[in-house]
Amino acid sequence: MTRRAVAVFAVAMVVTCALVSILPDAVRVADFRRHGAAKPGACAQFERLLYRYSDFRDEPQPETLSFNRWDLGCAFSLIPKDEARQDVDFLFRVLKYGYGAYQFFGGDEAFLAAKEGILAEIEDFPGEDVNPGQLAELLQRQLGFIQDGHFSIGDKKICRRYRFFARFDMEFDECDGRFYARQRPDAWAAAVEGEDPSRWMKPSIDSDGEIFYCLGAVSDSDVDICVKLEWSDGSSESVQLELVDSARVRGPVYELRHVDGVPVAVNRSLTPRPDTMSELERLTGDARKLRKAPAVILDLRSHMGGNSSYALEWAREFSGADVCSASLNALLVTSTAGKLFENYLSYAGSDLFAAGTSSGPLSVRLWQAAGADPDRTGWSLISITRSVRAKSDTLLVVLIDSYAGSAGEDFVKYVRQIENVVVVGTNTCGSMLAGNVGVFILPNSKIGLSCGTKISLCEDLANPDGRGLMPDLWVHPDEALERAIKYIQAVQADGRNH
Repeated sequence: MTRRAVAVFAVAMVVTCALVSILPDAVRVADFRRHGAAKPGACAQFERLLYRYSDFRDEPQPETLSFNRWDLGCAFSLIPKDEARQDVDFLFRVLKYGYGAYQFFGGDEAFLAAKEGILAEIEDFPGEDVNPGQLAELLQRQLGFIQDGHFSIGDKKICRRYRFFARFDMEFDECDGRFYARQRPDAWAAAVEGEDPSRWMKPSIDSDGEIFYCLGAVSDSDVDICVKLEWSDGSSESVQLELVDSARVRGPVYELRHVDGVPVAVNRSLTPRPDTMSELERLTGDARKLRKAPAVILDLRSHMGGNSSYALEWAREFSGADVCSASLNALLVTSTAGKLFENYLSYAGSDLFAAGTSSGPLSVRLWQAAGADPDRTGWSLISITRSVRAKSDTLLVVLIDSYAGSAGEDFVKYVRQIENVVVVGTNTCGSMLAGNVGVFILPNSKIGLSCGTKISLCEDLANPDGRGLMPDLWVHPDEALERAIKYIQAVQADGRNH
């Protein structure tokens, strides 16, 4: 492998793209843990999540994998059932050879069962024609088992989303393991839904920058959640936890400004294009200067993703150390995956391979060949990174929201390897399982699809998509910057350990 190919392959491995009184049974409240040390046998278990190719006789020809934004949704209002069946067959061949999480979600057994279900429903449709919109809905429903934040059919992502529900107006202080209500200082929460209150209490920041606790839960509920709160005096009440919904934050790819004397580095995207390269270079260039400040805010709200290598470089420049988060990664190196990814690069107007190289862009096919595993057909060598942490005297407050995903989430994982980092906001959207997204259009129905050609997992091999990354302090994203400034001022005022 040439030195240039090795460098490009290393950069591409971190590329992700951005293009979910008694609780009802249907409402699942997520239980989250931080993941630490390496799990024995994680690599062997990860290998079993990679599809084993025996031959490529039914792989689609690259020239059949087209993507043109002007073709999306341009099919006739009705197409013959035969053409719908052709699209279904084509779709499942593309997924087998181009979707990195194909085996993760059940492989042939799960996907072929879904295919048979789709074909059976098409047969039951009245008449001899199918409406493409109806076909898209059928595909979305039958493939609903795919919990992947990047996977989409038509204009819909089918990943189930877990969002934050809370009551910020009910403030509690924690003392000796009890949560005392600020409005009722003589009473403390005895139970929530019959459980220890600590399972429902989320640390937050009040308007003065002080820490308090609020009732909150991360759930896939479509409606507000009502919980029973029992007090120490024997009384109880029903409390409605409301969806914490925020506005999407707009702005430039990168800017550095100061708010009340605190440097605020804002980054909304890491996608390198001719019009963004200079901003991304400034992003990483400013990181070294920022580590000299007593406190810094890194605003990643509504982050649209892109090339994670910029995030990794920022974390390393800021910390002055070779930080890295633990993960296992593998890339498909099939011709299908290559063409799908080429489609995305063309659509996004981006050359992700130019980042981190001095020799200019490299073709997807050459990049694939450079990283191919000679012992595992159709795959790259497995990349295993171990957790590397770094010390820092700078208090770094990172802002996130439910719109931050993909490479933006990688950014959060990288900076969390640095000491004195506090993440503020709500959980991210969860688009980390299958990156290096590719796109294509079904030839007859003109339904657009996107799927990741790479699979990435932490060493516990749990799927984070739809749930995302959890903050340390739960704050409404619309107020996150203001509260973060107050929090920094409060910490600095009395020298407390945050």
